[in-house]
Amino acid sequence: MGKRKVTFDRVTLYVMVILIFIGIIMMLSTSSAVGLANFHDPYYYTKKHSMYLLIGVVAFMAGYWIPHQTYKRYSVVGFGMAVLMLIMTLIPGVGVQLGGARRWLNLGIIQMQPVEMAKFFIVVFIATSLSHKKAQMGTFTKGLLPILGLIIIPVGLLAKQPDLGNIILIFGITFAMVFLGGVPLRHLGGLFGAGILGVIASVIRHPYQLGRVKTFLFPWRDPLGKSYHIVQSFIAIGSGGIFGQGLGQSKLKYFYLPLQYSDFIFSIICEEGGLILATLVFVLYGILFYRGMSIAYYAKNSFSFFLGVGSTLLLVFQAVINMGVAIGLFPVKGVPLTFISFGGTALIMSMFYVGVLLNISKRVSGGVV
Repeated sequence: MGKRKVTFDRVTLYVMVILIFIGIIMMLSTSSAVGLANFHDPYYYTKKHSMYLLIGVVAFMAGYWIPHQTYKRYSVVGFGMAVLMLIMTLIPGVGVQLGGARRWLNLGIIQMQPVEMAKFFIVVFIATSLSHKKAQMGTFTKGLLPILGLIIIPVGLLAKQPDLGNIILIFGITFAMVFLGGVPLRHLGGLFGAGILGVIASVIRHPYQLGRVKTFLFPWRDPLGKSYHIVQSFIAIGSGGIFGQGLGQSKLKYFYLPLQYSDFIFSIICEEGGLILATLVFVLYGILFYRGMSIAYYAKNSFSFFLGVGSTLLLVFQAVINMGVAIGLFPVKGVPLTFISFGGTALIMSMFYVGVLLNISKRVSGGVV
């Protein structure tokens, strides 16, 4: 017998590499001015981004080589560790407070956001629950309620940080996964209503979130104050036109548009690359979504299916939220653009998610179409 050939979905890998390459180019362009001003090194952020990319390669390989069924066996342990790390962010001296929020842990060499790992284990937990209780998902008390009862724990901790962007992301992914898991629409209506009420409560409790909502609704009311970020984003996008100003030729990156290398990097993509580059980025995320859902669809078992769906949504929903914020579809959330924004835990974990998807795909009989 000949040697067995292991295959995987190469298109997903190629899309990730192209997006990372675009991210490196944009990092060189967008971060040089702020790096020179703050650290006397125009390549400061690019160097750090490269370090995160190297760690991300290790995470990608781990995701690819570790059999994805392993996560099912340790779903409870992983979920518990994720909750513990989220609790640690709220402990003074352990959690790091930046911009009025406690979302980081200081590990000495780097700072990490536990929510990025928490999101993965939330997906694993939901995938495990749906695969075990497929026949019970039509019953609220045995199906959806136990899942929500545990998901509300990390969501509550995120509300304490606060981190509304990731709360919305988690609710969106949970909604999509349980919908595909066969939860009746009447139960999903209750979940949607609970999510809306939770968001409203968070906005009322935190004045700065209410300010962001008002800014979203009336962006031109205070263009030099609370609406400064989004108005500058509009200017960057509009000035790009169809063909863009040219790579490295952005004007808004020179301290007009804040967070031009992270939260609003898509605005600079539009300014320098125009509609053409912005469309390319959007299409690449569309391909990533299609290939990820195809991997899930052709998976051999229900756990692999739900894990594939959740991993794909983690990658794509985040990008959709980021681009939506840049063009004014959503209030400012502070969610990075997948594979492109300045690196950190989000970049490392995104590369890990792709590794997990490829691990699922190489175990698909007949490959992915």
